[in-house]
Amino acid sequence: MKLPNEVYDVLKWLVLCVIPALTTFYCVCDKVFNWGYSTIVAEISAAFCACLGTILGISTAQYNKDNQNKEN
Repeated sequence: MKLPNEVYDVLKWLVLCVIPALTTFYCVCDKVFNWGYSTIVAEISAAFCACLGTILGISTAQYNKDNQNKEN
């Protein structure tokens, strides 16, 4: 599965920056405002990031494989 460049770039930005930042923000606010569920939010966020990271890794491997085949 090879993702288009635009999709890859957005997903990478989400996995590396947005989701961890939002998770951290929620967990800190939970401690301050006593919202609850910070452990659940953190676990689901980590699982979602791992899933997206795996998809990105598969896409990168396929992209590299295709480019290596074109060079040979």
